[in-house]
Amino acid sequence: MGKTKLVRDGGHLCRRLLLTFISAAALIRATCSHCHDFDLPKPSPQQLAQVQPPLNGSQEFAGEIVAHMRNRLNQEQTLLLDNLEDQFSAAEKIRAGSLRGLGALDAGYFHWQAEGRLLGLLKGIPDLVELDFRQGRPKPVQPLELDQRYGLLLLKVVTGDGPPHFRVHEMNMTTERDRAPYTILIGSNATTYIAVKLEQVPSDLTLVHVTFQEEGSDRRGIVWTLAFHSKPGGQVSIRVLDEDGQPVPVLLRLTSVAGGRLAEPAGALDLSPMLNDVTSLPIYGPGRGYMVYIPGPFQGRYWVVPRPFDMPLASGEWDVHIIHGIEYEPIRERFDVQAGKWVHKTYRLKRWTNMPRRGWYSGDDHVHSRLMSSEDAEKLMAFTRAADIHVSNVLEMGNEMRTWYAQRGFGPEFHVQEGNHWLIPGQEDPRSMLGHAIGLNLRSKVRDLEHYCLNDWIAEGIHRQGGLYGHTHVGNSEVKTLFTERQMALFTPMNMVDFNSILQNRLGVDLFYNYLNLGFKMTASAGSDTPYGGTVGSVRVYAHCGSRGPFSPARWFDALKRGCTFVTTGPMLDFRVEGARPGEEIVMSKPRPMRVTIRAWGLPGASAPVELRLIQFGRVIKEVLPAGKATAELKLETMITPEQSCWLAAQVRGANGSVAHTTPIYLVKPGTRFWDPTQAGPILKGQLKLLDEIEQAVAEAEQAMKRGNNPFDYWNRWPAEQAPQIRERVARMRKVYLDMVAELAGGRHPNSEGPRSAVATGAQVSSGSPP
Repeated sequence: MGKTKLVRDGGHLCRRLLLTFISAAALIRATCSHCHDFDLPKPSPQQLAQVQPPLNGSQEFAGEIVAHMRNRLNQEQTLLLDNLEDQFSAAEKIRAGSLRGLGALDAGYFHWQAEGRLLGLLKGIPDLVELDFRQGRPKPVQPLELDQRYGLLLLKVVTGDGPPHFRVHEMNMTTERDRAPYTILIGSNATTYIAVKLEQVPSDLTLVHVTFQEEGSDRRGIVWTLAFHSKPGGQVSIRVLDEDGQPVPVLLRLTSVAGGRLAEPAGALDLSPMLNDVTSLPIYGPGRGYMVYIPGPFQGRYWVVPRPFDMPLASGEWDVHIIHGIEYEPIRERFDVQAGKWVHKTYRLKRWTNMPRRGWYSGDDHVHSRLMSSEDAEKLMAFTRAADIHVSNVLEMGNEMRTWYAQRGFGPEFHVQEGNHWLIPGQEDPRSMLGHAIGLNLRSKVRDLEHYCLNDWIAEGIHRQGGLYGHTHVGNSEVKTLFTERQMALFTPMNMVDFNSILQNRLGVDLFYNYLNLGFKMTASAGSDTPYGGTVGSVRVYAHCGSRGPFSPARWFDALKRGCTFVTTGPMLDFRVEGARPGEEIVMSKPRPMRVTIRAWGLPGASAPVELRLIQFGRVIKEVLPAGKATAELKLETMITPEQSCWLAAQVRGANGSVAHTTPIYLVKPGTRFWDPTQAGPILKGQLKLLDEIEQAVAEAEQAMKRGNNPFDYWNRWPAEQAPQIRERVARMRKVYLDMVAELAGGRHPNSEGPRSAVATGAQVSSGSPP
């Protein structure tokens, strides 16, 4: 980690920038979007000792620079901009309490790093207007030629040599207040950088009186006149049609080629009241656009546009980007807007694949949104249709004290349907020191704080009503604050877990493979974790529902429960062993040759496959690469003759970094299970260590409550009160793992029941009765 040196020059606070914090910044950028929490390196005492007090208004000011100035900067300036954005994001996440182990001092360090980069950036930023009042009134500034594609005026007002201040001021020219000066607060005896957000600026010469008022001072402010010339704009009409020629919701953005300004499409949905104030954080904001974390050049901020629209745009070249899920070709076009003229654009979506015709329907197992009214339902359905997701699982989220993202109810009468697109209420609850769990297809919420750490009690309540219980963030196991490893170690052997989310912003298979290699069946699922991880459908799980009869959510949940799934961010997969699909079991009375066929296909120039793999016990046993230039399709065909029970899966990587992975197909010899004895030893050792960790965490919770320093510490209260039940479950699972260790040491395979069935009754041993 590099050092940043603080120097004082002529009374000004200035940071001499060393662009050496890139590795930490890259970590922040790679992880801040994928879930509720992310790992971050802790600053050293030496680094913390350098931190100076925060500068007034720096973060809000930086947000406007990020939103409006990126395409006007050179490569070095863009690097600074990315770096300061990452640092502010890190500080915000720490302040929000998402990162246990990092506190206010650490947040101050990352904030200070960001401010240093901001000051360095401002030294060379274009079009900065300086007004230096230290020697009296400066010479009048010539009328400014404004370009509405930028939408931002940067001022540097100098009244003294104190620390820099930052301000953001909105100036909407539709306000009829030309006789009353706009008042902009500035720092006393300081340099103040002001980002003036300009809206509705007339194309004629405009004179605006501005009073620069020193904050906290009784002295009369400095009155100044700003003169604008604004280039006239034109009108743009945009219609997006589906393959049947009907208007369809899409994700769309408009970007000024010259200024990089993002223009919010007219009629774009405002989802912020439904997605809580998390959308106001710098890593998500500003405005009503939402980040779409898809691989390749189409990643970025988009607006949910439910219908055709028209709007004014500044003259000049504009880029339009349109996406409608991953089964359709994304659209990018550049068009020119001329002053006083109309531009009419109609775009027709084109599929590159049609998965429903093959019997595969997409879902997102992890969407957070309020769903309390018909207005909420209409907006969220438009979002779901724009992403082309068939089953959007809308999760009420809880913790040890309360819940968020309220649902108006659960069960079929509260499902929302439009065509083959559905909103199905569920829950992400519990979220405790034993991990984050999900309940899908519920008829009622399953939540009781007196059983909050007893996931098997919760899973039983979910299963009683026909719902599915699963573990989320499994693909993000490197984020230790989510405690994914703990919940899987304690609850996987209880024959209660229906699915595991291995794809959320990134594909993570380490934990997934570990449990498969111990002989536990694992179903692959995926969820975006909207709004924390981006947008609905940025990752997705496909479930094979078949092509006979109309589609229904019941068929989708049944396919998910059977494990007939694959997850993807782009490529598509068809994986068969002797005709069996993912999730199915083939019984082998004796070793015999079996045909394996895998077909992977993707969008040329984007998700087209560049690497197709057959996985056995987590190892690549067959791989196919494109012959010569890239192709839209790869096929793998081979014969295998397994001597022992095993699992097989398919994995593919697309040209743009997209990925896909199937649930395994299981090959089982009677009297054995599909574990891998060569890998099971170290994995079992890790499981026993995790059980020790759980007991230690419970003991620490008990000690925290005994100290009595904080009687309202519910994070520790529930594990402390439920400690006997947790320890009983730990003891049972320890016996399961130790029995497996003994079987390994004896050199013999376990019986055909396997670990899932061997402790199936364990899920029923619980305190109290779930709803």
